[in-house]
Amino acid sequence: MKLQLPISVLLILLSASPLVQSFAEEEISYPLTTFKYFRQNVPLPEPGDSDIKMDMRLLRFSAVVRYQGKYRPLTESKKKTMDLLEGMNVFHGKTAFFDHEILIKDRMDRELWIPANGALATRIHDQLEVNEEFTAMFTYLGCCFDRKDRILFLNRIDFNVQHIPEHSCFTEELLGFKIRSNFKESLRRAEEKFGKPVKTLESERGQRVHIFLIEKDTETAMYLRDGGPEFSDYVSSIQISSYAGSNMELMPGIAFGDKEKDIEDAIGRDLRIRHNKDADLHFYEPSACTFELRDGRMFSIFISEDPYY
Repeated sequence: MKLQLPISVLLILLSASPLVQSFAEEEISYPLTTFKYFRQNVPLPEPGDSDIKMDMRLLRFSAVVRYQGKYRPLTESKKKTMDLLEGMNVFHGKTAFFDHEILIKDRMDRELWIPANGALATRIHDQLEVNEEFTAMFTYLGCCFDRKDRILFLNRIDFNVQHIPEHSCFTEELLGFKIRSNFKESLRRAEEKFGKPVKTLESERGQRVHIFLIEKDTETAMYLRDGGPEFSDYVSSIQISSYAGSNMELMPGIAFGDKEKDIEDAIGRDLRIRHNKDADLHFYEPSACTFELRDGRMFSIFISEDPYY
């Protein structure tokens, strides 16, 4: 997983404070992603015996966020969290530098109070307007069981902004259904068109998958998947597969039964091939969207959000 980088157990600290800058920094990559991707790939643990669930990988990631014009000293509840962390004898006084927190919004318009050094919080406040974007670099420590809060520290900032594309797919729509559309509305439309789902599944990430039979004689099915527990309102991917020879057109220029050259001409991209036992997966990087071919003919198409959106 992209977020799982080998790292030291020392926190990376950066602010205008000379005291904080006295700690040597490591050159470490903070892969650009979104809070949505982070939350989907690092699920909250279930309650256990301890108050804090540590993640000793200390995952780092960057995300474009919007400053909401507010910062404050740490709340009492977060101070207690810091005390618990110090009690683990891992951070050796370094949590004391995160004495403030700032209010941000992620790309899903969720408000989050994030611990940061006071000098860094002041710098952000002085240079950014309300709702102005910046790139925030975070370290993930774990979870407090009593509030289901994620423990994130804001370590670094960059006033330059580079957005993650919402999708890197060849299309956002199949048979009139779109990724990132409202999931309940998409289910309602699918039931009106195809009837009730023939099966409902749940993925290992807690994402619901509703399977609709759209052509009985050709055993053609559509799979609608939501974004998981925290993002269940949105369609995150759509797959349509035919197991008995449909020639249905799925989008302009692409239909079941097409050959690789037909697909490449339709989307204007050269495809790479991953050979598997039952079918060949055709794709281009960095897209997560794919075509499956068997005996040289396409029988399944999959579209989704950008892998790191």
